[in-house]
Amino acid sequence: MGNKSFYDLDYIIEINEQRLEQYANLHQKSVDRFTTLLVIYSAFCIFLVPIIQTLFFSTEQYHWSYYCSFYLFCVLSGVSVVNSVLLLSPEALYVLIAPSVYYTRIKQIFEKKGIPSIQTDTIIKTYYIMELEKAVVASRLKLNRKTSFYNWAFRFAIMACIPYLHCIWMEINSEKKTILKKEAINNLSSFTKTNHICGGRENQNTRKSMMSWSII
Repeated sequence: MGNKSFYDLDYIIEINEQRLEQYANLHQKSVDRFTTLLVIYSAFCIFLVPIIQTLFFSTEQYHWSYYCSFYLFCVLSGVSVVNSVLLLSPEALYVLIAPSVYYTRIKQIFEKKGIPSIQTDTIIKTYYIMELEKAVVASRLKLNRKTSFYNWAFRFAIMACIPYLHCIWMEINSEKKTILKKEAINNLSSFTKTNHICGGRENQNTRKSMMSWSII
């Protein structure tokens, strides 16, 4: 701080304006971090459609853990999405009064009352500081609210990854079982055809041998 003094109104105005600008920048950064959540949501969408088709549009019944993991994933990801929407939702901004109001209207009011210019300047700065403080408090509350929305959205998205990975594992296993069943059916059908052909040849050979014996 150096030789800065909080009795100096100009310094108080300066630090409030700096803090107001800082909160505005931090608020923008908190909203920009939504891209991280968007990457996670995009990863969720990769296997979401096959999982839904397997669970709800297939005649086969799967293990209860598959269904529980999917429902848990829906709840956690739903809470995350709700907080993401609240993060991006617009809010009313605290707009400062135009500077001309201070150095024109309020100044003229005090001048008409015959108050000295030095005292008038001090009173006007005090009014301006009070408005800056209101704006700083409103910006801080807004920043804290947006930050909490992002934190909750990110945490629930990460927690949703656990049941989602379990669903992917169950989906891969179900696909493997389906492929093995198809291969077994194909092998069985090919084996049946081979036996049928071989059996037909044996019957033909038997008939030929019987005919040859009958001729002799």
